Formats: sequence, structure tokens, C-alpha cells
Amino acid sequence: MRSWIQVPADKEKALGQVAGSGADVVVVDLARAGNADAKQHSRLAARDWLVSHREQLVAARRFERWARVGPVSSPQWRDDLDAALEGAPDGIVLAGCSGSEDIQQFAAMLYEGEAKAGLRSNSIRIVPELGGTPLAALNLAAFANELHARIVGYGWDAAALARSIGARRMRGPGGLWIDPLAHVRAQVLLAAHARGLQAIEAGFRDHRDAEGAERAIKAARADGFTGMVAMHPSQVDAINRNFAPSADETAEARELIGLFSLNPGAEVMPFRGRYVGQAELARAKALLGEA
Repeated sequence: MRSWIQVPADKEKALGQVAGSGADVVVVDLARAGNADAKQHSRLAARDWLVSHREQLVAARRFERWARVGPVSSPQWRDDLDAALEGAPDGIVLAGCSGSEDIQQFAAMLYEGEAKAGLRSNSIRIVPELGGTPLAALNLAAFANELHARIVGYGWDAAALARSIGARRMRGPGGLWIDPLAHVRAQVLLAAHARGLQAIEAGFRDHRDAEGAERAIKAARADGFTGMVAMHPSQVDAINRNFAPSADETAEARELIGLFSLNPGAEVMPFRGRYVGQAELARAKALLGEA
């Protein structure tokens, strides 16, 4: 899944247009704070959107339907999750995840929510957003260890971290992330690849700067991310285009998969002058959509 577009649940016009964005994943954002009336309106809007797009019979390009809720320290996340589950989403982005305890608590509530909503057990996947506070950023190495089976990828929230440290900017000269954000970005990328998960780059926030967005997207792809958040529909095409596998990558992936298919049970194989194992095989299958 290359392109992940986030749309606030309280933005009616944006919700009405996002299905045609061309994104692989549409994430309806319920994590934004608000008063009781505003939150209830957002929950109803998110539920209705998820329900209405469950069957994509006439969609030009199929997409997954996700919701963003959390953090688990907030007072409203459980009601947000209940509303999202009524729409049977494909997955949940867990905002503000600070540690494995958050994931365990969230997964337990998700299990109960699936049963309550009549959904298949363990059918909903999780992508936690990591490193959003200084303390969470300093504990990122733990996410390279075995965690919950529902997790399919890691993301990060650059804006949340910048706010939490009082930064007045997120990027410096040339569009490079400032040092604290670059540190978290690198740790999220490494943790994801350590577990064979998707690594999702934070979005480029200024949708009016198409040239800057293109540079950021190219950098994310070159650095090893498997996908990126789009902050606006205008960014989706560039993400899809830059993250699409090249002909050489596709050929190499097919060759690698073929090698292991001829050697069932092998854990490590020599391949193009190096040794490859199950992690490389998983990446090759994911690149070809066979994961």
C-alpha cells in the first residue's frame, strides 16, 4: 500500500471527494480533539462514510478504508473506536502510540469491539504512529521486537513531535527534517524493516508546494519507506508514481521468489552475490502484491 491519504472526519466536502483521490488507503481521521457535539458529529460522519464505501462496485480504483483514533491516553478514543467499528474498517491507525502497553490495551478493546460489531475476530489491522513525544521517541527501539500480530506497519507523526518539543519548524534547508524528527524517522524505518512491516513516511504538509512534495516523496522512497501519507489529493499521484516498483525491482523480486520456490524450506540462499533470507523473500512478495 503506497499512498495513505488522511481526511478529517469533520470535513464534509473533503470526505465527499476523497474516494476518487486514487489513494491505496483512505484514513478517516477521528483523532482530532473537539467538544462533545463536534466529536459526535465526526463519529457519525466517519461511520456513515465507512459504511457507504464498504462495497466499491463502481469505484475506478479500489482502496482500503481505515480510521485513525487515539491516543489511548485521550478521554474519547473508545467512543471513536466504537463508531469506526460500526463501519467495519479494514484497519486502524493508532495515533500517539507511546509503547507496547498502548498496543496491548488497544488490541484488547479492538477484539471486544469486533465481537460487539459482529465482525470477524482479528480481521482489523493496526498501524501505530510512533515517537510523537520525547519519551516515546527515546523508547522506539522496543518496536523492533515481537509485538501484536495485528500490526502491519509503522508510521510516525512529525507534527505531533514538533509540537511536543516546541519546535518552530519541521524542516530545514533543502527540505530536510530537523534533527529530532530525522532521528525518529530513522528509528521508525529501522523498526519496521526489523519486523518485516510496512514503513510509512509522514506527510508533506504544504500541499501548495508541489515541487517540495515531490522531493520529499522521492527521498522517502529512496530511503526505504514503503509508502507515504498524502495530506491532500493533489499529492496522491506523485506518491503512487514514485513508490511504484521499477522494472528492475520487479524482475529481481520474481527471480528471488522463484529461487525460494525451487528450494522449499530453505532459510538462506545465495542470490546475486549476496545471501538472502526470509525477510528479503517477504519484501519481494510484498512488492509484487503476493504478501
